[in-house]
Amino acid sequence: MKPKACKLWPFKILGKPEYGYASESAFGYGENRLFIYADSSCRGLKYGKPTWEFTSHKLTEFIEIAMGFRNEQYKTTANIGLNARNYILF
Repeated sequence: MKPKACKLWPFKILGKPEYGYASESAFGYGENRLFIYADSSCRGLKYGKPTWEFTSHKLTEFIEIAMGFRNEQYKTTANIGLNARNYILF
């Protein structure tokens, strides 16, 4: 099971390549060139080429949250409705 912090924020978004792999971690966001690293202590991450959906929507949302442009998460969190059918009673 992943630690809660890893579920919420498994990426490090930096203004310069602090962990190497500059070309692999570089991501253009508007006028900014950012460097995105996955936190290696987070279990369950799959490494490889990200999908268009991930880079266009999810990664952009992480960046906007990190830069203070956005507070709410829509694409990077589960949408669990709060109604009685979602509860498991023991």
